[in-house]
Amino acid sequence: MDQPRRRRASAALGPARVWHYARAALALITGVAFLVGGFAVFRVWSAVHTISPRAQPADLITLVHAQKDEPGSLAWKIKHEERINILLLGYGGPGHDGPYLTDSIMLLSIRPAMREAIMISLPRDLWVKIPALPRNGYLMGKLNNAYAIGTDHKNYPNVRSDWKTDTGGGDLAAATVSQVTGQPIDYWVGVDFKAFRDVVNALGGVRIDVPTALDDPYFPAGESTGRMHIRIAAGWQQFDGERALAYARSRETTSDFDRSRRQQLVMLAVRQRVLSLNAIPRMLSLLSALQDNVRTNLRPGDMQQLADLAGRIQDQDIHRVAIDTSNLLRSGYSSSGQYILQPLDPTYIALHRYVAMALPDRVTVAARVPFQLQDGSRRYWLPYGIGTPASIMTALLQSEGWTAMLGPASPRLLARTEIRDGSGGSAAATVAWLQGYFDGALVVTVPAPTSGPAVTVVLGSDFTLKTFPAPSRR
Repeated sequence: MDQPRRRRASAALGPARVWHYARAALALITGVAFLVGGFAVFRVWSAVHTISPRAQPADLITLVHAQKDEPGSLAWKIKHEERINILLLGYGGPGHDGPYLTDSIMLLSIRPAMREAIMISLPRDLWVKIPALPRNGYLMGKLNNAYAIGTDHKNYPNVRSDWKTDTGGGDLAAATVSQVTGQPIDYWVGVDFKAFRDVVNALGGVRIDVPTALDDPYFPAGESTGRMHIRIAAGWQQFDGERALAYARSRETTSDFDRSRRQQLVMLAVRQRVLSLNAIPRMLSLLSALQDNVRTNLRPGDMQQLADLAGRIQDQDIHRVAIDTSNLLRSGYSSSGQYILQPLDPTYIALHRYVAMALPDRVTVAARVPFQLQDGSRRYWLPYGIGTPASIMTALLQSEGWTAMLGPASPRLLARTEIRDGSGGSAAATVAWLQGYFDGALVVTVPAPTSGPAVTVVLGSDFTLKTFPAPSRR
């Protein structure tokens, strides 16, 4: 069309017609934008709901608006300074033997007001009652089976209806760990090996100060039956996702207990890297990749609040302990010949008390009042070579941050545990905590010693008979 005819056609349309077409074009562009934006929101929501099946569409609003602190909610617990318990579970995932058997079982317990936390590793071979069946029925099995029983509905069709849900695996694992530790489990997160690798790689790797060199020629090569040789020197090391996973999983040349401690180091390194990079937004970009490999009962707003809370806790205020055969467990075999671990105290009271008091008042601990523990009883049973009641309790209390030390055996045997206080009242808070821990201990005021700690705990048979009893004969 020549120029004069074009001008005549435009003039014929008139201003009203031009505006009409402009509005139509704008509406089309806006519609496409909303469609693309809506598709993006749908993708994010789909990934969020897969990872967190309990999430609701309204939860996405809590990511930009403050969450209501309804009773029992995470916000409510933080506001009212209640302890928060989170169960962390690691498993192989599809393509591995026993894909939902949890290799890593870790309880992270946080005191929001004190801004302190403790990581307690529990061994996968612990022989427990798994409350899987209707009418309060249970299955006896290893602790690492709980998540699998609640996840694999095909092979475990007779479980309680509570576990026949999208969160059944984590819910059953949480219920089982709650029985073992005596603590309510507020939240849980299950992560398979692929998700772990992806997260570490997305962070650009992590740095870990390796305390002891690792040399394992028998590490599984991928998802095959082959083996590969991994060597990791002591000292500061940079790990990508694959190498961090190998460091956390290796056990053929060490032990499950050593592996638990390495897993704690890796978890702390990931936390440090996330905080140093302010990497939470980066994690959101991984949602689609992770949605088939992560499950949790946390909702989006809870995740954000937990991340904020974690960022306010200093590394030195995170304590680490592994429950194993060096303290409260013993090894053995089930009736079917499986290698298992069992508590020295079959009632679990000793473990419950330790976990319940595992986050003492930081001000009292920070006073760093030294005290010693002495053996004042011969009435106990322990496997050969792991120490005495006083040495075990010294190590456990040190893990919580106390300035505890092992003293010489008491020359006098006691039926009742004594706390001998020679501090002149300056250690009153520490003595009060010790009396609460060693329930029923008698506090005796003594003259200040000429050397050594002013406070001494002498373990009597009232404590040792309950905590380290001889195994029952069947």
